[in-house]
Amino acid sequence: MRQPINSPRPGPLPSRPQRQRGRRLREFLAGSILIAMFGVLLAIQAPTADAYAGAPWFRPGVPYTQNFPDPTVVRDGSTYWAYATSTGGSLMPAMSSVDLVTWIPRPAYRPNPYNSDPYFNDSFPVPPRWTKGGTSRTNKAQWGPGVAKFGDRWVAFTSWEVGGSRRCISMATAASPAGPFTDDSDAPFQCDADPDGSIDPEPFIDTDGSAYLLWKSAGIPGSTPTRLWSRRLSPDGRSFAFLSSPHLLLATNPGTFINGIPQEDTWEGHGIENPSMAHQSGSYWLAYSANEWRSGDYRTGQARCDGPMGPCFRSASAPLLPNTGSELGRGGASMFVDRSGQLRMINHSWNAPYTDYPADPNCDSAGLCASHGQRRAHLQPLVVVDGALRVGSESAPMFVRPGGLVSMNPVRLLDTRETGRCVDGSNQQLRISSSNGIPHDAVAVALNVTATEATAPGYLVIWPTGQPRPNSSNLNFVSGQTIPNMVTVKLGSGGSINLATNQGCPNIIVDIAGYYTAGATTPGGFVGISPLRALDTRISGPCVGSLPRSLTVRGGGRGIPADASAVALNVTVTEPSAAGFLTVWPTGAARPTASNLNFEAGQTVPNMVTARIGTDGRIDIASNQGCPHVIVDIAGYYTAWTPSTIGSGGFVGLTPTRALDTRVSGPCVGSEPRRLVIAGRFGIPSNSNSGVPGVSAVALNVTVTEPSAPGFVTVWPSGRTRPNASNLNYVAGLTVPNMVIVKVGSDGAINLMSNAGCPNIVVDVAGYFTSPAD
Repeated sequence: MRQPINSPRPGPLPSRPQRQRGRRLREFLAGSILIAMFGVLLAIQAPTADAYAGAPWFRPGVPYTQNFPDPTVVRDGSTYWAYATSTGGSLMPAMSSVDLVTWIPRPAYRPNPYNSDPYFNDSFPVPPRWTKGGTSRTNKAQWGPGVAKFGDRWVAFTSWEVGGSRRCISMATAASPAGPFTDDSDAPFQCDADPDGSIDPEPFIDTDGSAYLLWKSAGIPGSTPTRLWSRRLSPDGRSFAFLSSPHLLLATNPGTFINGIPQEDTWEGHGIENPSMAHQSGSYWLAYSANEWRSGDYRTGQARCDGPMGPCFRSASAPLLPNTGSELGRGGASMFVDRSGQLRMINHSWNAPYTDYPADPNCDSAGLCASHGQRRAHLQPLVVVDGALRVGSESAPMFVRPGGLVSMNPVRLLDTRETGRCVDGSNQQLRISSSNGIPHDAVAVALNVTATEATAPGYLVIWPTGQPRPNSSNLNFVSGQTIPNMVTVKLGSGGSINLATNQGCPNIIVDIAGYYTAGATTPGGFVGISPLRALDTRISGPCVGSLPRSLTVRGGGRGIPADASAVALNVTVTEPSAAGFLTVWPTGAARPTASNLNFEAGQTVPNMVTARIGTDGRIDIASNQGCPHVIVDIAGYYTAWTPSTIGSGGFVGLTPTRALDTRVSGPCVGSEPRRLVIAGRFGIPSNSNSGVPGVSAVALNVTVTEPSAPGFVTVWPSGRTRPNASNLNYVAGLTVPNMVIVKVGSDGAINLMSNAGCPNIVVDVAGYFTSPAD
């Protein structure tokens, strides 16, 4: 249980000179005393960190590595913000990082409207009036904060004492993740009837944009268990949703009772707390802490949940985070997704061998305290293995310049077979930003979209929310067919997109492959547009045969600038008279041995194509036979670049190059991962060349052919867990193409795997996205 302020032992006091300095400041500030966590009295001017072993001063602008209990992390674009239980002179300390390595406390207020302290940097400067002692900061602390962004406001949920050991939850808002957060209410946001009330609130935003608040109620010893709850929030996060109610996620195991006394049958002891939820690999995961906080027995557990309101079931009998030689009591954990799509956990632990704060402020004869007990924050990646969370291998997060692609391990965003709402002619809105690792200010996304179980032939349109429905299509389907397509789409109002069909009501599956960052687009960056039809040979004629058909894609009033380097297209073949394939390449370059769409006679097939723009702003299109009609819609473009100016995540278009054809090389691709080395081959740079931008992701055209049974193919980064996602769906005997944007693993390779049918696979490289130069 994390109740340090009620510790029977008083916290450390400042040394004598600091007490004198603190007394002068108290007189000057008329009683504006800052009380830190665990009863630690802090002077307002800058003391030395060694004077406060339990809670070193949280100094503005100076990197911080010390006491930071019950940490939580949120992301604001390319910046991460971390918050903790009261410590270091701040009721809610806040610090930021761009690399998840160096953390900087928020700046001091300039000007400071709260007091005369030139270093004052608390993100929650004034306690709620309903707390014990009202708005006074004296002897105050908040516990286990959780923060999220709703619309244009940031909302912080915190817990505060209201009397005795009873705590209740506050809801406070701010215009910035740095605060100041304010709660002007007259009553708590949530307060359970249990004697100890409610604590450890944390918001969770689901893949569909719905939000929930998780928290702990302590129960009554010997009567009711400690319980973790979830309740849906309103869209702005400032109230509970209308007619919503709390749902039980998880409770303590009652254990065995001997003479009426519960026994500790598991590592959890008598209490669980600190709930945190994430959606990863198609499942909902709950992390929680258990046992006595002031001991090495305090650990982090995990459970798998049926949904954001549970119920949840423990997915492992042992703690997720065991003790190490240097870290004890690894708990207080919170999960988040970084900008590469990696699920991560931040937690605190005691610096071994200590499991408590120092009893004596002097600590030793020299007055040094830095080596004594603190709960310090640590980060680690998480992966899903065999139905449970595990700590994964670390890889450094990449900084991507504005307009660049942040590639991700694929994540499933929508499956209407599970939600029960197929996609028809009415606009179905899908919120994408602020969920599944996509930041709220992302400008566009790379999706793999699959239509299945269609009741009639038709097509699917995807476009930015808030803009008129365009005269374009992304997938064409027939009754009963399953067909995938890559879609790059600009995000509209509220970070959302719209989906609609012209007829029928197919089920739709959406997997996220990456997103494009906000800001003034840098060289090689992507600019999304509302889809624009550039060609429809059914209207203009003639059909596209074996002679190259040249198409101007930049200039000409289409909104594509004259110096654009590449375009993102959706290309559809329809009404072919014979089976064949279509190739798209830059005008002026030799026709490559590659394909973008494969088709059968009479079949309609769409595919996304990312093409480098050639001579005079044009691309060439040709089929090998069958003279099909071709429809081309433009989804966006990549800006001009040079080797010295291209930014991280910028796109380098290539003349398509064949990287794999298992019909020639063998073997077919079955249920064991097939590793394909990409970096350093096919015109793609190696990541080992110092001073030269490397590769972070590749744009591929992947074709399945000659499958013996229906199934799907998944493509993902080498070294990562296979995701719950698909890139191509096929039936026996059918040839299916799809564009794939996939992150390259740390070894410069990708994996391919099918679930059934052992098809042959053809892979053509269209270009790559850069990583920073060493």
